[in-house]
Amino acid sequence: MCRVSGCVVTIALALAAPAAAQAPLPPVEDVPWPPLRARCQRLLKEMDGRLPPATAKELARLVDGRADPDGAAAAAQKLLDPLCLVGVHINPESRVKVARGPAAAELRLGQESRVLVKVHNEAGVTHPLKVSGPQLRPAKAGWLEAAVAGKALSGRKLDYVVLRLKPHEAGKREATLRFDVGQGTQDIGFRGEVPVLFAVRK
Repeated sequence: MCRVSGCVVTIALALAAPAAAQAPLPPVEDVPWPPLRARCQRLLKEMDGRLPPATAKELARLVDGRADPDGAAAAAQKLLDPLCLVGVHINPESRVKVARGPAAAELRLGQESRVLVKVHNEAGVTHPLKVSGPQLRPAKAGWLEAAVAGKALSGRKLDYVVLRLKPHEAGKREATLRFDVGQGTQDIGFRGEVPVLFAVRK
């Protein structure tokens, strides 16, 4: 469990142009398959048909009970990590660092998109993951709606949460997203911030 009342994750995201390649997120080792399998089953419903068809088919095959438990957790990460906009790492001391995920930073004007956030939770935090920022509505300069689906992190070593995004202005737009899981501190060296840029198409 977290040794403070909570943890704060502040993330400044400037999502790179769609053509720019993003480094893959590091795999999380020694992840028990049964709880991750249950999470993958819920993700298939929460993403509501927004997963790429090939990914959805392979993920469904993994969770139907016939996958090898020894390799299933790693296989699930290979399927889900490319859909992650950002990866959040909470270390055992509740210090947080953030990395840009491989997911394309493309949005459609006025339409909701759903992307994933990969959470490597070594502190066992179970607080809700919330998102805020100066460009998010209802702020005066807000052009982007953003919300994390679900009420709390599972406390498991590895989790995937759904981030809902809906833009109200087109073009290349910067946004600073702050993910808050309670009171706490960033990782030393400001590694909790990642500068980037959204491409919003009409």
